[in-house]
Amino acid sequence: MEHNPDTGTGALQQLTQGAHVRQIPAGQIILYQGDTPLEVCILKDGVVKLYDIDEQGNEKILHIVQPPTLVPFAFFSGMHDPLKWFYATLSDCEVYVLSANELKLTMRADPDLTETLATHFSSDVHELLTRLSSLSKTNARDKVLAALKFLEARHATARRNGWRLVNFPVSHQLIADLCGITRESAAVAMKELQNEKIIRYQRTTILEIQSSGFEE
Repeated sequence: MEHNPDTGTGALQQLTQGAHVRQIPAGQIILYQGDTPLEVCILKDGVVKLYDIDEQGNEKILHIVQPPTLVPFAFFSGMHDPLKWFYATLSDCEVYVLSANELKLTMRADPDLTETLATHFSSDVHELLTRLSSLSKTNARDKVLAALKFLEARHATARRNGWRLVNFPVSHQLIADLCGITRESAAVAMKELQNEKIIRYQRTTILEIQSSGFEE
């Protein structure tokens, strides 16, 4: 389902009206660690992950974003230094491609646009810090539960009887990369949660989460 980047102010809608739209299939890197891009992207449709790769070559997912997020996040700090993370598509995506310099000039002249983009950025940073804080949990099950709560709250659509469908494929490897644990540990935890009917898989990677499973 396509997300409308207009948040009610019309600022984003006006900004993206004449922007170039780029279609990017799932699994493609949009921006590489070490890049110094001159353009930015506003997500029109789909889901993008931010990740790093550790010394052992393991992927560590820092955050997952949805429309109308602007990437890279480094835009908000001036984009003076090479990017610290990779940005890649988790699903088929459409992005608006804009000149970073032109966007800066437009924001200076349009306080409504500046407020809109800053609000979305602030929301993403809050969610990112909340999720990273959960990585301090001591066992794999609690880490997986925290990741599932994030997916249920930010990236899922309501179904029947309290179930919520995650809007992109979720493999055990994705959960492992979100939690900083091994795939085997993620699989064991997910199996336990499936037996407890907190999650269910309609197909191999089509995940549904029971929202009542997170009630205190």
